[in-house]
Amino acid sequence: MKYPECEKMRAVKDKSQAIGEFLDWLKEEKKFAISAFHDGGDYSFGEWRPIRTSTEQLLAEFFNIDLDKVEEEKRQMLKELRKDK
Repeated sequence: MKYPECEKMRAVKDKSQAIGEFLDWLKEEKKFAISAFHDGGDYSFGEWRPIRTSTEQLLAEFFNIDLDKVEEEKRQMLKELRKDK
């Protein structure tokens, strides 16, 4: 396998697309936000705060895909394509 991270992305494309569309639907149509609990310390009960992680990053983490490696592999593909011309 010459481009393992890209292969992993391709293998989960349908699932990833469906999950991503669902998350976008929650955000846009239902006005929901994915949040994380932050402890307020000794004198506070804490609070839920929206996370700033993108859908792409969440999906990559869920499917164990390294987006930095994907970018490297894409650059390598482009380099090889340019070399063949």
